[in-house]
Amino acid sequence: MHRLIKPIFWTFLFLVMMLVIDQVLVQVPPVHPVHAAVSNFYQDFRSRLTDLVFAEKKAAPKSIEAVIEKKQNETPPKNTETTRKQQTKATAAPQTQKSQRYLYSDGKGGLHFADSLDDVPDEYRGLAQPLGK
Repeated sequence: MHRLIKPIFWTFLFLVMMLVIDQVLVQVPPVHPVHAAVSNFYQDFRSRLTDLVFAEKKAAPKSIEAVIEKKQNETPPKNTETTRKQQTKATAAPQTQKSQRYLYSDGKGGLHFADSLDDVPDEYRGLAQPLGK
C-alpha cells in the first residue's frame, strides 16, 4: 500500500497542475504578446480536441473523388434534358483541348470545382487555385 501512495500523489499533483495551467490559459486575459499567442493556440487546440471527443463522428471522404461524387449527389441537376445533352456531347467529342479547372472553398469550408475562372464567384476568385494537369 505504501508503494502506491507516492505514484498516486504525484499523479494527482500533475493533474492539478495541468488544471491550473488550463485555467490560466483560458481565463486570464493576456498581458504580453507571447501570452496572447500561447493562449490563442491553446484555446484553438482545446476546442479542436473537445470537438473530436464530444462532437458527432462525421464520415470524412477519403479521396477527392469521393468529395466530387458527394457534391454531385447533393445538387440534383436543374434541367435534366440539357444535362443529358451536355453529357452526350462531352462523351461523343474527344477532348483535344483541356480547359483549366479551378478549385475553391466557400465561406462554409465546402470545396467547389469550376471549369473556368469565370465560373468562380467574384468573392472567391482570389482564393481559387488551378488544378494540375
